[in-house]
Amino acid sequence: MFQGFPEAFIPYLVALEANNNKAFFEENRGLYERVLRDPLYALAEALAPQVLRIDPAIDARPSRAVSRVNRDVRFSKDKSPYRTYQWIGFKRAGESRSESCGFYFDMSVTGANFGCGFYHMQPQYMQNLREKIANHPGHVEGIVSETRFAARFELKGERYQRKFAPPEGLPPVLGQLYTHKNVYAEHAIPDLSLLFSPKLADVIAEGFEALIPFYTLLSDCMIPA
Repeated sequence: MFQGFPEAFIPYLVALEANNNKAFFEENRGLYERVLRDPLYALAEALAPQVLRIDPAIDARPSRAVSRVNRDVRFSKDKSPYRTYQWIGFKRAGESRSESCGFYFDMSVTGANFGCGFYHMQPQYMQNLREKIANHPGHVEGIVSETRFAARFELKGERYQRKFAPPEGLPPVLGQLYTHKNVYAEHAIPDLSLLFSPKLADVIAEGFEALIPFYTLLSDCMIPA
């Protein structure tokens, strides 16, 4: 059962950032498991029923959703072996994590967020979304302007500066969305004390509920032309 993250996770991550090496990690492995790994697994278990209600095709197993602490440094200039940024990512079984639309929670010493969208959106999926914006602007605007969504989430993602000029007459929110390379909706948790509380799971689950129309919209775009 998720009881919140121990406050000790913050000084632990600060120390790991300063001592990102195997000797320090192995010496403090028990602390890592207590303040990060085990609470992340418990939070994933608490959120699993909600994400499965939204989409039964999602692989909600904590072992598949919780990030590994070990970094893949084979193709990275940064050879630090351990992550100081942790996350939970729920996606459909069989889909690549880098190209799947899914729900997520992430945390570090600087803050925490949760939301829905693409880590990397295939160009064809974004083109499909542009066509939906152009052909059904009222439908898309209704999703991203709906009160529960707009009050909680900010649309984020890389944007083109000149390419894909939006059709004339679109509402500003759709005009900006039209120029995106990829897109996700994110809520930043302003008060880190929430991470220390069991209420965190309820706040995220309620947020995921408000994201259902947006998730459906993006999922419908994952169809080749």
